[in-house]
Amino acid sequence: MKRKIIKTALLTVLIINISACAKSNDNEGNIAIVDGTAISNDSYLKELDFYQKYYSKKYGEGYLDKKIDRNKTNKDILEKELVDSMIKDQVMVNDLKNNNIKVDDNVASTIRSDLEDELGGKDSLKSNVKAIGLDDNKFNQILYNDSIRKQHYNYFIGHSGIKDSEVLEYYKANKKYHKQYKYNVLVFDDKNEAEKVHKNLKSPEDFKTYLNKTIQNYDVINSDFVYNDDPILKAGDTFEKGKPSNIFKYNDKYMISMVNSYNENENELLINVKDIYLKEKYIEYLNKLVKKSKIRLFV
Repeated sequence: MKRKIIKTALLTVLIINISACAKSNDNEGNIAIVDGTAISNDSYLKELDFYQKYYSKKYGEGYLDKKIDRNKTNKDILEKELVDSMIKDQVMVNDLKNNNIKVDDNVASTIRSDLEDELGGKDSLKSNVKAIGLDDNKFNQILYNDSIRKQHYNYFIGHSGIKDSEVLEYYKANKKYHKQYKYNVLVFDDKNEAEKVHKNLKSPEDFKTYLNKTIQNYDVINSDFVYNDDPILKAGDTFEKGKPSNIFKYNDKYMISMVNSYNENENELLINVKDIYLKEKYIEYLNKLVKKSKIRLFV
């Protein structure tokens, strides 16, 4: 699937040690057993139902049935990635228990509060949850799962022993992290409309006037600071500040982009790279845990 569709825990392709796939009493009602702990088919179906509704609402009713890779549909990939993700979730829980880390239920409440702040209050969050067909019990379970991922990552950060000197070496070895770009995009449904506007873009000021028009037949995207491998930035193929790009097609839309600023502040860039480096190391740690786990898969 083109988009990252499953939670924050979808990191890499799962490596599974399958000790037994033959039918037995163990697999009744379960999709997998991870180091002796079962993942029930019921919990899998509940999460699958949530993500199916979520992506159908976000991208349209036909999204899940769309074939994207070797005749696999988005639904096929969603189902596979969800199984992988739930197995990783259980590996995280087991690792916390093995290291005598008590799961803090308050973390889920913090995540809920953050969501309420982002969406403009409790009522707004409730409306959004209701719109994708979730009741409070299902939503609370999803928040709990997210809290497990957050706590496991925090445990890793606190015990990784990673030094700032490692981060500095990583930064020096990866030139793409030495500069960030912030850009705007004009997004058109119709190529002819994009061409009409593009003819009028003789300067950065011309481009900016289209960003601020009160009546528009196009959408506007305002990026955060990104690296040069950002997909829209790459598609526009214009990295020079203040230079409108040519018209390019992206996600079935016609776009014109322009970089509006750079970030070359080394202190800020090092802070950003530290987060990237820690997440990469966490991926390695989690994958090693999965590889060492005894996993029996029944789907």
